[in-house]
Amino acid sequence: MDTSEAAVQYRIQTWINIFADCKQSGMTVQQYCDANQLSRDSYYYWYKKIRAMTLKQAAPSIVPIGTTDPVMEQSSVSKNTIATGHMLVPSTLTLQMGDISLTVTEATPDSLLRRTIRILQEVK
Repeated sequence: MDTSEAAVQYRIQTWINIFADCKQSGMTVQQYCDANQLSRDSYYYWYKKIRAMTLKQAAPSIVPIGTTDPVMEQSSVSKNTIATGHMLVPSTLTLQMGDISLTVTEATPDSLLRRTIRILQEVK
């Protein structure tokens, strides 16, 4: 790691600490920035930049699932169902983010999925 990379990493870590301190303080971002002589624009610049980097690093692995099952091709099975032998199983989507695995079926309520994604975004 060269000097400029080290400087960027130092800034990133500094801002991560600032975000944590702001959240723990219970103040609004504006109040926290005013109290700590920080630019609100800088706060949000680094927040957006670090969040984008974090999301890019934690992007879920998407594994396509295919079938060569002739039963699937010949039947009138809905596109959202996978035929396995004689049994019909609802299709699933599994997202893997680090140690967290989230499996979603077509029966998963949208509201539950939205809440779960929101919680996972806050945990990061």
